[in-house]
Amino acid sequence: MKKLKLTQLVDNHGCLSEYDPNALTYNKAVDLLKEFLIKKNQDSVISIKDASGFILAKDIKSPIDVPNYNNSAMDGYVFKSKYLKKKNEIKVAGQILAGHPVGKKIATNECFQIMTGGMIPKEFDTVIPQEFITKKEDTVFFDFKPKKNANIRLIGEDIKKGEVALKKGTYLNPCHIGLIASLGIEKIRVFKPLNIGFFSTGDEVKKVGSKIKPGEVYDSNRYLISSMIKNNNYNLTDYGNLSDDKKMLQDQLKEAARYSDVVVTTGGVSVGEADFMKEILSKIGQVLFWKMSIKPGRPMAFGKIKSCFYFGLPGNPVSAAVTFLQFVQPSLKLLSGSNFEPIPELKIKLSSNIIRKKGRKEFLRGLIFSDKDGWKVRPLNQQGSGMLKSMSDANCFIIINEDVDNLKKDDLVVVQPFHSIF
Repeated sequence: MKKLKLTQLVDNHGCLSEYDPNALTYNKAVDLLKEFLIKKNQDSVISIKDASGFILAKDIKSPIDVPNYNNSAMDGYVFKSKYLKKKNEIKVAGQILAGHPVGKKIATNECFQIMTGGMIPKEFDTVIPQEFITKKEDTVFFDFKPKKNANIRLIGEDIKKGEVALKKGTYLNPCHIGLIASLGIEKIRVFKPLNIGFFSTGDEVKKVGSKIKPGEVYDSNRYLISSMIKNNNYNLTDYGNLSDDKKMLQDQLKEAARYSDVVVTTGGVSVGEADFMKEILSKIGQVLFWKMSIKPGRPMAFGKIKSCFYFGLPGNPVSAAVTFLQFVQPSLKLLSGSNFEPIPELKIKLSSNIIRKKGRKEFLRGLIFSDKDGWKVRPLNQQGSGMLKSMSDANCFIIINEDVDNLKKDDLVVVQPFHSIF
């Protein structure tokens, strides 16, 4: 897709024949988000014990070799390979524990018992696990000649001094924290968390814990989307639920945009008479696109209010969840200093037929399971955009592209496991 200028897209949605503002494809939406989102560059120094879930703001170069000494990868015995033969009978000169190197030098063909992590003495170069050796009193016996450097972790084998251990933009997880700690580094530079403003809309939406009447619904979106935002260490300001009052919505959106890097709302972005968010956004900011060629999640708006980005998600809870996970979550990571990374996908056989019409990329709720023939995925029966129970029962999305119609049992389909998204 050719490069776009922001003014082109805002002022003239029809300036490109491939762009349809009323039915933007998934791939084009991703391209546009990558084009227009601008990374925030504010950073701070924090302790590694608090750094999980943050994004690294500077490359980490190792100040040491890891490991910084040759050590045993096994409990066993350490030898000088030059003395070893096909048949061996060798005296044990002592024991080496981790953290307690031996000081004495041995010129003859003797060995040491050594524990995992124990330092390899000078001129010794081979470790044999204890289960492959017979020991009688102070002598060991074995009938083979092992390879030199067997079962030894060599200096710098994991990371060499000066080597980049982690790159800027890495989204830090517990394994990264452990790696940084292994380098002896206590504090690191990370990007500051984004400030996210959020509110839900709708006269029919009522507070959890209150009594509802026919025609009213509980505010599940507030808990659903705010939980997704909190999972990623962002600073969340929850403005609650607002009624379908145009002036109130406009004032709240302007205020939220003043204090936020990103504002997320649910509801009010469709074409109903009380759906004001797109109209308000076009008045106080810029509508970059709305209406997606996806199912569920068609009415999603993306825009900007001065320097604040705006995502208007659909009011139906499953549609809100799909659009947040597919578009908002990776966008927030990009803005935070990481990358807009695709969600990991797998290919698995269908356990039943799927009947559908071409035209929109679809995200079906599915259940991955195993049987005697291997792993399979089953689409759940309830696929309505307001049916959160099926979202709760599912463990994946089944992804079906726009140009695909009916699918048969045992066809391979693409799935996104939930544990790779949430």
